[in-house]
Amino acid sequence: MLPIGGLAFATSLLTLAITFWLSPASLRMLHIIADRLRAAEAPYAIQPRVFDERFPHLVLYVQDVAAGGAHWNGVFLAESGAATGSHLTLADNAIVIAGPGEDKLQLHLRNGSTHEYDPGNPTHYNFTTFGTSDSSIDVPGGPEVQTSQLPMPERNLTGLLNATGPEWRDARIDLNRRIAFPAACLVFAMLGVPVGVRPRRGGRSTGFVLTLLLISAYYLLFVFGVHMAQQGFISPMVGVWAANVLIFLAALPLLYRIEHIRGTGRLSHYLDALRARRGPAAEAVAVASSNGPVARDIPATGKGGGRSLVFPLLVDMLLLRSFAFYFFLLLGAFLVVSDSFTLFDLLQSITRNHISAQVVANYFLHLIPMMVYQLAPVAALVATLVTLGLMAKNNEVVAFKASGISLYRLSIPFILTGAILGSGMFLLDNSFLPYANQRSDALRNQIMGRPAQTFYQPAHQWIFGEGNKIYNYGLFDFDHGVFGGLNVFEIDPATFQLRRRVYAARARWEPDQQAWVLDDGWVRDFNRDGVSRYETFRATLLSELTEPPSYFKRAVLPSSQMNWRQLRSYISGLQHAGFDTARLAVEWHRKFAFPVLTLVIMFLGVPFALLTGTRGAVGGLAIGISIAIVYWATAALFQAMGNVGLLPAVMAGWAPAGIFALVSLYFFLKMPT
Repeated sequence: MLPIGGLAFATSLLTLAITFWLSPASLRMLHIIADRLRAAEAPYAIQPRVFDERFPHLVLYVQDVAAGGAHWNGVFLAESGAATGSHLTLADNAIVIAGPGEDKLQLHLRNGSTHEYDPGNPTHYNFTTFGTSDSSIDVPGGPEVQTSQLPMPERNLTGLLNATGPEWRDARIDLNRRIAFPAACLVFAMLGVPVGVRPRRGGRSTGFVLTLLLISAYYLLFVFGVHMAQQGFISPMVGVWAANVLIFLAALPLLYRIEHIRGTGRLSHYLDALRARRGPAAEAVAVASSNGPVARDIPATGKGGGRSLVFPLLVDMLLLRSFAFYFFLLLGAFLVVSDSFTLFDLLQSITRNHISAQVVANYFLHLIPMMVYQLAPVAALVATLVTLGLMAKNNEVVAFKASGISLYRLSIPFILTGAILGSGMFLLDNSFLPYANQRSDALRNQIMGRPAQTFYQPAHQWIFGEGNKIYNYGLFDFDHGVFGGLNVFEIDPATFQLRRRVYAARARWEPDQQAWVLDDGWVRDFNRDGVSRYETFRATLLSELTEPPSYFKRAVLPSSQMNWRQLRSYISGLQHAGFDTARLAVEWHRKFAFPVLTLVIMFLGVPFALLTGTRGAVGGLAIGISIAIVYWATAALFQAMGNVGLLPAVMAGWAPAGIFALVSLYFFLKMPT
């Protein structure tokens, strides 16, 4: 108890410093850095042929971006939400200048024109052409947040103690939580020592399962106590500390019996008597079987026999059985831990919105397929490392090599299993998974108290139509096919200048004529010298406006709710309409690359398992988690670069799998087989 207790005490102090100082400060700094990054990447994150509405009171459309984001071709810059007038700037090209730390983008526009008019008096219209012109755009930045408005996890100790009114209970719960979690280190040490030294069959795998069960039980008790405290049935201190107290009370009798584990109790006497009746021969067999699996039928595999190429052999079945055991064990463990933390995150929303247990259970039921899809590669990697690591520890790998079975031959079951798992993940992503994600997202919105999500975005008021036309509208009623405050800009593709502009106070779709009827508006045609024609109308029908109402009803769906065919069609429609599809394009390639990763990562696990040596299961688990962390960091980096257009979508989606495939091939060919 002394060394373990000392380590637990040091961990408690470290955790206490994290919960009270490091975690709140890091969360606040994370938001500040995120705002700075968004401001710094603004000139380089402009996507071509996308209406960018991030800039205050402006809408920016760029036909093409070159030279690392510093040179734009075909610039369309319009005021958005202007109450006093309408201002529009078009330019053939622009040079962008942005210094570090500046809150503005300086634009040097060339060969362009400006259009300005008052909606209350449309007869007055200013049209100006220019050879060069300078303009500036404000870079968006995050708003300053007062300390009293910070979320509870971001507040310091003073902020929690000064909370009053409706925030008092949540502040006290968070304050006690910051102390209870560090104290849990000591409580788990008191429970872990007597549980860990008790004799049991199963070795480390049994201890691993028992540890997960104890952690899950603690979190369930903690979640239940906090839930009762948030409801006001018990005090915040009792609700938060109940789990620690119960674990402590369970550890006391086990600590008392820690010196009297062997030879006490009727069960121990009965087992000793039964073991004595079995005799020394049976005892020897039991000891031998407990030390590791015994291969009784390993076929001769000499150089001339060639029988090692046959599949499957008894060796393959032995490997697959061991792999399947650890795979499902680890996958279940990962699911339990993930579900526990997800439930903990949703606890406050469940309490505040009075969500029933049936809704919560239904949410987790539909969440499990997505979690299995995401965690299966990690579980497969760790299972491969543990299976081969234990064999290496027990010198079974040496025995196989001495029998003429190479390590390449031993890796065949894992490679085939990886291919099967990857294929299963791809089929799951293209069949049931999109539906499960839709249901889980809808149930999560209900738990979070959000309104029912609309899968359409009529508020996107700028959209690129067919035939070099840009549509802008104040409102759009899809059910009745009616526009309000419709502007149509027809662009000359050669000079990127305005060729025609149409305005209508109201526009309605006539299904019989398959055309839009415009009411109370005007039409202006332009040439290089100015306005060549101006005409008002009470009602008119323009044949060039051919887009039906369905063209403007754009579904807003995350990529996880579509299979690859649906996502490809979705991206194609959004690209033509001027929506940003960089993120979706990366996700489309990841739908193919992520299942392939399962095969690649198991291929990598084979040589790395032999590096664990005598570390066995613990070493395999540690290496597997480390490789998974490296992959997630690499994938996140490439995905972020692809989302902002710094990398092509195909490279951003496939690069992590490609890098790991090359690393796997290198270590695989370097194995001393």
